[in-house]
Amino acid sequence: MTFTPSDNPLMRDLSRRRLLRAVGFGAAGAAGAGLLTSCAGGDRASSGATRFTGVFDYDLDSQTRNVHVEDGALLLNSVYKDLFLCTGGIYNWRTHEWDYLLLEGTEWDGDNLIVTLRSGLRWSDGTDLTSDDMIQSYAMRVLEAPVWGVGFPQVQELEQLDAVSVRLGFDDPFPNIERSIIKHRIVSKTTYADFGERAVQMVADGVRQGDDEHTEFNAEFIEFNPDEIICSGPYRFDPEQMSDARITLVRNEEGYQGTEVLFDEVVIHKGDNRQSALLVQQGEVDYSTLAPSAADQQAFQGVEGFTWIEHAGYDGCGLMFNYAAKPELQDVRVRKALAHILDSDTVGQVARGEGYTRVEHYAGLVDLQAEEIFTADELAGFERYDQDLDRAAELLEEAGWTKRDGVWHTSEGEPASYEIIGVAGWGDFELTSTQVEEAWNDFGITTTARNVPQDNPWGIWGAGDFEVAVRHWGNPEIPDYWGAFQMNFLLENSGTEESPGQSFDLNVESPSQGEVDLAELVEVAKQAETEEEQTEALKTMAIVFNELLPRIPIWTYKYLAPAVEGVRVQSFDKEHPAANNEQYQDNHVILSLIQGDLAPVEE
Repeated sequence: MTFTPSDNPLMRDLSRRRLLRAVGFGAAGAAGAGLLTSCAGGDRASSGATRFTGVFDYDLDSQTRNVHVEDGALLLNSVYKDLFLCTGGIYNWRTHEWDYLLLEGTEWDGDNLIVTLRSGLRWSDGTDLTSDDMIQSYAMRVLEAPVWGVGFPQVQELEQLDAVSVRLGFDDPFPNIERSIIKHRIVSKTTYADFGERAVQMVADGVRQGDDEHTEFNAEFIEFNPDEIICSGPYRFDPEQMSDARITLVRNEEGYQGTEVLFDEVVIHKGDNRQSALLVQQGEVDYSTLAPSAADQQAFQGVEGFTWIEHAGYDGCGLMFNYAAKPELQDVRVRKALAHILDSDTVGQVARGEGYTRVEHYAGLVDLQAEEIFTADELAGFERYDQDLDRAAELLEEAGWTKRDGVWHTSEGEPASYEIIGVAGWGDFELTSTQVEEAWNDFGITTTARNVPQDNPWGIWGAGDFEVAVRHWGNPEIPDYWGAFQMNFLLENSGTEESPGQSFDLNVESPSQGEVDLAELVEVAKQAETEEEQTEALKTMAIVFNELLPRIPIWTYKYLAPAVEGVRVQSFDKEHPAANNEQYQDNHVILSLIQGDLAPVEE
């Protein structure tokens, strides 16, 4: 890894200690790589079938085969899901266009969205995939969609037009409202006939989430666990090759692209982050999206055929404040000072190794997106919050803080102190929190880092049960730029007694923009009828974020997926047209496999 130390001698020493700790911890684990026995079958299966291999931490016993619920369903949280249960299409995050899969396309007719399947599709059980499957799947999703979502919650009507087309009627649709419909995974009417038919009727009767009829329906649905997953993609599950060690997907010639994909089998080994790294080091895995440690990243360099597949990051890690718990943070000068204390490069490298990028623009959007809506000259005017200890001290003094006996006191005369929460088991969050703790303590601000359980940090954040939290910024779920500001401003900020979250006042006074209602601007950016109106709202929010720094972006995710070429896979396309896609939603490697562009090694 590369490392540029701070010019400050104290920070140089701290940076060195942090890096040694991070690398030393992981290197000890890497030495145990040879202890893992090989569990793949070489370059090819015993039958001579070509094989693509991956890894994911699945659980055959606890995970349901009810794939319509997605969360908690077998492999539905992995990148391999599109191989056996396709969406309507994969979105290109750079060109903002669709690579359609199951769908032939979509078309707007006034407030009606017409969604059309490709003709001739079949399920892995041999039945036809038709608009019966589509309308039932859509109806179940309308019932389940949370009211704050985008797309299905706004569907007012569903109508089956013919064997391959369905009409979805909206009330006052806005740009890209159809994304969740195109991304939805259609499920088999054979499996879901009872629920699907009931859902279609309930939607027609006006039933929606939270109604009594839905509550009764949902109680049955969440308990539903079919015996098998009927597949629409180019691969299907082989029940004879499913174990606690690995799952084998075999070619599904009936499915979409089933005769076009170039690999006969896809093998998914069971493994967590550490086990995944060991499998990569042994050359047993062709491609993994599980997060390797900094030491693992170094160890990969010795693997024959190793290469990185880089996936763009659309979110990052930073600090979220609870303004009610610590009122002094309402002074923007204090927030800016706390940012200037941090060496973000060191924090990012210790937390993520090479899997991070520094923040340049502090616009609330990741730099990739900021550079798409602002000119270089406009971005040159944005304030930067690189490490500058003198500027941090100056800002605190301007805010009325004083430093006595090496300890900073707030404008109220009290010693400043903060507790920062990370998340247990989230290594990059844990390392970020401890580094912030160290830096702020060294600067004279008493800081304690604590990790909360990983089973529900979202509940803790939403309840405002924190002073400062290591938290995401930006948005990897919504490709539209407004999604970042929904995350930064609105999420965990409901302002209710039960869920106060950040307690950040969304009506702000901007030095350059004047009085701004950020909640209103998020809606304008989401629903604007013209690109000009949308861009104006986005630019205003980005400028306000840069000026007021309501949370501190520290580093941006750069997703480095380890891959091995020349064993089973010929090579990976580093210049793929969809290479800027978010890796978990619209993975371009999986798209390349589905489209028949990813090829096996020739004998």
